[in-house]
Amino acid sequence: MEQPYIHILDPYPQQAPEQNRLHPFYDFVREGKLTTTRCKKCGTLPWPPRVVCPQCMSDELEWAEMPREGTIYTFTAQEAGLPPGYALPTIFALIDLPNGVRLLSVIEESELSEIKSGATVEFIVKHVPNDRVMPAFRIKR
Repeated sequence: MEQPYIHILDPYPQQAPEQNRLHPFYDFVREGKLTTTRCKKCGTLPWPPRVVCPQCMSDELEWAEMPREGTIYTFTAQEAGLPPGYALPTIFALIDLPNGVRLLSVIEESELSEIKSGATVEFIVKHVPNDRVMPAFRIKR
């Protein structure tokens, strides 16, 4: 039986234009694309997406598609205190993308024995409560 979703503390970002200036990120995730913002002035490619460049403080940013594959740098397993929609244990990994970006993500749809530093992973869409989405990765087979 599925557990009801409790709204006291919402662990998932609001994803509508009236609630989040970075809402296009979630629209792209729904389309199966991993994106971030790129500064038009200095070229910085920050993760996560920003509304202001952390390098030059410009607000002239554009959406840039990210590589769909990466390599696990390191990982850890969390076995308690997770929000609804996450199975136990949940694997969190630092993932290195070929464009030089390192990001933190969950690893889904993978056996614990497959997860190791250096393993190749691919981007997937994780569906979470209230019709929202989050980026995730799985071991590439």
